[in-house]
Amino acid sequence: MDVTKVVRVYSGLRGCMCGCRGKYSESDRSKKIILNKILKNPNHKFEEDYVYVDTANRTLVAYFKDQN
Repeated sequence: MDVTKVVRVYSGLRGCMCGCRGKYSESDRSKKIILNKILKNPNHKFEEDYVYVDTANRTLVAYFKDQN
């Protein structure tokens, strides 16, 4: 997975991806850290425009650039 395809990442309390229980980041450093954490977890799931994982305490999400 190429980190340059990631627009932003989210890290928040488990069960939410709207921003009310965590924060979004668009920094290159945050994108690399969160994407690596997601992909190293065998329970990660790909959707059409993002990949995510729910850990014991957190929801981690990496949103991709529009493919159009």
